[in-house]
Amino acid sequence: MGAHELVEAGREHVATGRVREAMVCFNRAADDPERGAEALSLLAAAYLLPGSLAPELALVHAHRAASHPAAGGEHLARCAAVALNAGDPSLAEELAGRAGRAGGGEALAIRATALLRLGDLAGVRDLLSGLERASGPTVFWRRLVVEASAAGRLDIALAVRRAMRRGRLRAPALADVLVRAAAAPLFLACLAAATVLAVAAPERPAAVAALGFLTLGLGTVVLVRRG
Repeated sequence: MGAHELVEAGREHVATGRVREAMVCFNRAADDPERGAEALSLLAAAYLLPGSLAPELALVHAHRAASHPAAGGEHLARCAAVALNAGDPSLAEELAGRAGRAGGGEALAIRATALLRLGDLAGVRDLLSGLERASGPTVFWRRLVVEASAAGRLDIALAVRRAMRRGRLRAPALADVLVRAAAAPLFLACLAAATVLAVAAPERPAAVAALGFLTLGLGTVVLVRRG
């Protein structure tokens, strides 16, 4: 069986939940000069699937795929996604940057998310400054909106949401974005109010009111996390 057949067989195994069989196929095709980069990038992604979860091995194979002579934009973007999900935003940013335009909207969204996690807000804004329409898989753009709003970066979240709508991608509801952005400040405000009431007026009605403030704050945080 040639490398092409091995890669396609591996994809079919993944689609039917046979991850271990898929990994065997990808491993066997890894040394092929033409399909090796694709096989290795798929192998890296397979190590993040249920039943084979091993982020450290995913990163090892993402490095291998990215250094393969046949690595192209699609492979680099896939490896960047692996790195982001495996907890290495620095590698994700590097690989998505290398993917460039060839990586499509997926690479752009991944790189922006990685920069956001690294705390480089200027880099995020510069990267997205010319974005009119978001393209590529919706999931990467939705994650960027969610993470930006949860971090309190409402300007970034709303800008990306507008680009998603222009690109006809399914964007998160505006109410969800606003609630996520307000969750942390609201929780702190409720906690402060509860503390003041407990100290200034320790009677039973004040205690009930304080408990209500805490419940509101905690409820908001729980709803945001579940969303």
